[in-house]
Amino acid sequence: MNWQGCRWFWIPVLLLGIGLRFFALSDPPLHADEAVGAKITAGRLEGRGYDFRPSHFHGPTLSWIAAGSAALAGQTSFAQLDVFTLRTVAALCGSLVVVLPFLLRRSLGEMGALLGGLFLAVSPLLCAYSRVFIHEPLLTCFAAATLVCLGWWLHSRNPFAAVCGGFALGLMAATKETFAITAFSWFIGLLAVWRHHRGHGLAVAALCSSGAFVMTLFAAYGNPLHFFSTFVNYATDPAHARSAFYYWDLLIALKHRPPQWWSEAGMAVLAIAGVWTGWRKAETFLRLLAVSTAVQLAVYSAIAYKTPWLMMVPWMQVCLLAGAGAAGWISAARGPLRVAGIVLVSLVVLFQLQQTTAAVFRFPNDVRNPLVYSPTAPDIVGLRDRLQALKNRSPSFRSGRIAILGSGYWPLPWYLRGLVETGYFEEPPWNLESFAVVIAMPDSAAREGVDLSATHEMFYYGLRHEVPVTVFIRNDVREEEVAGR
Repeated sequence: MNWQGCRWFWIPVLLLGIGLRFFALSDPPLHADEAVGAKITAGRLEGRGYDFRPSHFHGPTLSWIAAGSAALAGQTSFAQLDVFTLRTVAALCGSLVVVLPFLLRRSLGEMGALLGGLFLAVSPLLCAYSRVFIHEPLLTCFAAATLVCLGWWLHSRNPFAAVCGGFALGLMAATKETFAITAFSWFIGLLAVWRHHRGHGLAVAALCSSGAFVMTLFAAYGNPLHFFSTFVNYATDPAHARSAFYYWDLLIALKHRPPQWWSEAGMAVLAIAGVWTGWRKAETFLRLLAVSTAVQLAVYSAIAYKTPWLMMVPWMQVCLLAGAGAAGWISAARGPLRVAGIVLVSLVVLFQLQQTTAAVFRFPNDVRNPLVYSPTAPDIVGLRDRLQALKNRSPSFRSGRIAILGSGYWPLPWYLRGLVETGYFEEPPWNLESFAVVIAMPDSAAREGVDLSATHEMFYYGLRHEVPVTVFIRNDVREEEVAGR
């Protein structure tokens, strides 16, 4: 089959990837990390600017791009931001990643590029986290751009490709400090194919890319030393510590969480075939991709701090290898083996697509979905609606205040927007009984033993998975709530 003449197949692949990333984008509750990103974005919109903190919150590109998206939508404050505007940034970046293999056809082959694009389009992991307003979709998009430039340079030795690659790598660094793991893995990959490129403009390329990289850091951080300080000062949360086999269990091991089966093992098998194809054909880019993917998976597995979205960049590379592996199998095999290859690829795609629709539409916020991590409880939406109704019908609530006691309250600030004045306290204030509503986090409720039984009525809500909050509504506000029903 003349795959070069069938590039129109890319249209349905791209439309599929876009649809899986944009449809019903606003439905799941906002994750805590999304709410933090929204607050930082609001700082730009409200004129407070951006202040890089080496110990938290990563780089500036997420809030910078999101502020631009919000400005185009006419949103100028935290209260005006909406979920779709924020998540559009991630979904657009995720959709652009699907196009990546089209620009790598020389390295992956026409069929390998198309199948790689299809695998990227339907990957449950990539789809699920391309619908979440966090740094990783941007990091993956910029990593994809860097890989395109790297493939371009490997085949052309064009210094301009190195400049573009340095710029893309700089955007990665301006997004999240974990770019260093990816950059290190690509460096190891380049060393693995060094003998093929010695004396072929590597020094000039390194100089060009380094210059573009540093210029991007200056533009993003002002002083690049601020960025490098994050490697010393960044504070990780011990609650995210996981075993070395966490990612194996997450992505490869077959899991049945009724009514759904979960596993991306088929993609891993095809990726191994892609590694074999790269060595059999002596394709430099595929060899580099194979080595760098192995390095990334090893490093992330060795690090105690683990979250599902950290796998976005490595799994993007797995999908590219899988595309090359599937194409290599189908092209090289004959007779029954070719039929078996086509059947296997079709089954992998269908199972991936079925898992993706389950992950993003049926169970986007359900712990039965292994990709869901510290989800916001649906209760929080009910609490928001209740407090909004109180604002509409209770004069005492409208003239009162809300107190939040304790830490770890995100994404609560997002759902309390536009209500009444809200204060956040590590220790209960002396006049706690005067607050119309008091919301106590578990740590505060246990430590302080908050007792408002004489002045408030107590209710329980879920904030995040297995994180309840205690809500105290002052008696006069509660009476107005009941009377207004």
